[in-house]
Amino acid sequence: MGIFSIEAFAIGCKEAMEHAPDKRQAAKAFLEKMLEDNESSDVIKVLEDAIPKGADIGEMIVHQSPELTMLYGRIPPRFQSGIHNHTVFACIAQLEGEEINTSYQRSENGDGLRVIGTTTNKTGEVISMPEEAIHHIENPNPKEGKALHIYGGDFGAIMDQRNLWSSDTFEKIPFTFKDLLGESIKMMKLNDNAIGLVELAKAIPTTKPMIDAL
Repeated sequence: MGIFSIEAFAIGCKEAMEHAPDKRQAAKAFLEKMLEDNESSDVIKVLEDAIPKGADIGEMIVHQSPELTMLYGRIPPRFQSGIHNHTVFACIAQLEGEEINTSYQRSENGDGLRVIGTTTNKTGEVISMPEEAIHHIENPNPKEGKALHIYGGDFGAIMDQRNLWSSDTFEKIPFTFKDLLGESIKMMKLNDNAIGLVELAKAIPTTKPMIDAL
């Protein structure tokens, strides 16, 4: 077994992508090798130690550079996210629990979205999504899910290029982490997901006024 290091992973992943004909596939393969070489519990400990205590969804980034962003995803029980894009490719290694990804495609007339598929990423698995992907995620379990998300670019540099889509009307809106939380709350209310809302408020107490206001 190896000893997981965020810095070493970032260096190795960027080296793997640098000369690869398909950077997304190279990143996915590197992430899969990391899971083979490390216990998930060890990776989780390193990631937990790297983030601020009480970090919210916008503070979980553990590495950021022009080529790569690494984000530690702690997904509350029963959580459902708002619909969003990344504008860069994404690879997700599930460290604990599972995550359901629902993918969307813009409608033919460009007005709104339609669901095109759903996949479930289970513990020990890695999925990848192309640059143009639009999706929302869900933790179907009563326990927190944990995953390492990597992206083929600098989130800070592309933030103004990203979008959300309203959970009820599919209207496209600019992306912010605060608005992502707002759309996630709206998604859970539309689905009568009371447990998800309670767990979100426990995980991120600052969302409680947002939940009460909707």
